[in-house]
Amino acid sequence: MSVSAILWDYDGTIVNSVKKNMAVTVEVLKYFDPQIEQYLPKELTSYEAYSLANHTYKNWRDLYKNCFGIAEERLDEAGRLWTPEQLKNTMKPDLFTGMDELFMSLKPIKMGICSQNSSRNIRETLQFYGVSDCFETLIGVDEVAGTEQKPHPAGFIKCLNELAVQIEGSTIFYIGDHSEDVTFGKNAERLLSDKGCRVVCIAVDFLGQDHLGDWTTLPDYKVKSTMELREILFSKI
Repeated sequence: MSVSAILWDYDGTIVNSVKKNMAVTVEVLKYFDPQIEQYLPKELTSYEAYSLANHTYKNWRDLYKNCFGIAEERLDEAGRLWTPEQLKNTMKPDLFTGMDELFMSLKPIKMGICSQNSSRNIRETLQFYGVSDCFETLIGVDEVAGTEQKPHPAGFIKCLNELAVQIEGSTIFYIGDHSEDVTFGKNAERLLSDKGCRVVCIAVDFLGQDHLGDWTTLPDYKVKSTMELREILFSKI
């Protein structure tokens, strides 16, 4: 198997960012309703409720529209507020155990991140943990048009282009924690099928939420620990 690159999701895959993302979401929603903290949506009342909602909807736009009541025509406005609020919040999410060692051991392979988080926020967190130089490119929410967020494959293709990956007959790994990460990877595979490119999707469940059972598009592999992830990657590269 000729592995040309490994692409990663960020939230829930590299870091546990639930607490920070909940806090940032509240700040964003205040722009639309200054009294929001007095009657928070149930999805923002607990760690578990937010995690469940995050894995129920296909992307942040669906989450904000269907859970938090943001009108369709104001979703782009909400999206523009996300990065400034992320950067104002100094909380550092926890890097999942063993990820730093894993990244260092994979450094000979081209790696990038495709996320709906802010690329600057991601970069600052990776620098904090000393692993930023493991990734050649970061494609965040601000690098992809609102209509082309995951699971649209635009971010995936942009990441491959920035990595200057040899596509013909290659295998690309995509690692994420959400059902739409799998759809994202498989959408890219279909787009690149004429080049004989295969996208292998690995779903991680580091938080023990058992959220894989009702996914319509199944991953090629699913893992519950960094050690399991390491074993799969090093058996294939």
